[in-house]
Amino acid sequence: MCWTRSGEVGLHGLHTFPKSERLQYGHQFRQIYERGRKVEGRLLVLYLLDGPAAKTAPSGRAVGVVTSRKIGGAVQRNRARRLLREAYRLNKHKLKPNFQLVMVARYGIRGKRLTDVEAELLRLFGVAGVLSVS
Repeated sequence: MCWTRSGEVGLHGLHTFPKSERLQYGHQFRQIYERGRKVEGRLLVLYLLDGPAAKTAPSGRAVGVVTSRKIGGAVQRNRARRLLREAYRLNKHKLKPNFQLVMVARYGIRGKRLTDVEAELLRLFGVAGVLSVS
């Protein structure tokens, strides 16, 4: 952590999730759905496409998060998105570079804690083979 100009504590380095690492456009999501591979879990589904992201992210990774209305109202969907982004952010240093990822929340994510989501995400990363050895 570091101190910002306003005196607040901020994040830097490995533990941030900059805009350059995010998927933002529909055609990016469609490309991953169509050409990528799918790994299913109880709380979420991962779609992965190997190869560097089209953006200039230093890690070569790009990530998108999807929550449908099947999850629930806006509050539940936003919480699911926050949980998925935070679980990714905390563990992205354990991942190999150069792939694109879409995380789709499932109904089972409702009411889960960050530790549950993080454990499931790491398990799926292992199944997908994107965890780095070191």
